[in-house]
Amino acid sequence: MEYGKNEGVILMWIWIGIGLSVLITAFVTLLILRYISHVRKNKRKASLLIHKMHVEYGENTLYLQERDRERLAGELHDNIISRLNLIRLNAQGRDMHELHLDLKNSMRHIRELSHHLTPPDLSEIGLEDLVSDYLEQVKTNIQVQYYPSIQAPDRIGSPVKLNFFRILQEVINNALKHADASVITISLRISERYLFLKVEDNGKGFTPGTVKATGIGMQSIRLRAGQMNARYRFTSEPQKGTRFIIIKHLN
Repeated sequence: MEYGKNEGVILMWIWIGIGLSVLITAFVTLLILRYISHVRKNKRKASLLIHKMHVEYGENTLYLQERDRERLAGELHDNIISRLNLIRLNAQGRDMHELHLDLKNSMRHIRELSHHLTPPDLSEIGLEDLVSDYLEQVKTNIQVQYYPSIQAPDRIGSPVKLNFFRILQEVINNALKHADASVITISLRISERYLFLKVEDNGKGFTPGTVKATGIGMQSIRLRAGQMNARYRFTSEPQKGTRFIIIKHLN
């Protein structure tokens, strides 16, 4: 009798163990299935997000390309063609020195357009020299002051270099066209930890909030700053000039 009782207890515990094993297996299987479903859902979300990013990147690229084409067309029509036409109409009876200056200014504008469209090989020139070369070309009746401070010249890759250079061009172009400034000051700092650019002018400024994100090249600046994970800020007051600052932390 005692043996039969023990055998019954053993069988009971065996069935209890089997039941627990089945429950644990079912629970683990449920967790695995839920995890797989969660992973698949996240993969679909990631795929949709990547597709959206590709679409937005393509749209932004087209936007920048069309914007550069419009600017080039405007510059050619308003500056180069107009200047050359005036030189042609007024060539007779003019002093050779004046003609030389007019032609020199026209050539300078052409170089500016060329530089804007195709900067030098970024792998062969530092950002500080790229900026210096560009500023030499934009000097007209405005005083341009440039203060580079370079502690780590090899810390910047070509994509960041290009985006910073394009943003500088945009800010300088806006200052030349809209600020009515007599002095533009540019400060560039490159250290082991960050890349810093400040552009200031003593022009007429503007009231904060009146400049839209789609105006005066702000869309281009926003896109390029976002591409390299940089932060920027405009500060200005009417008749007190404008200050632009952008900073990127380097890894």
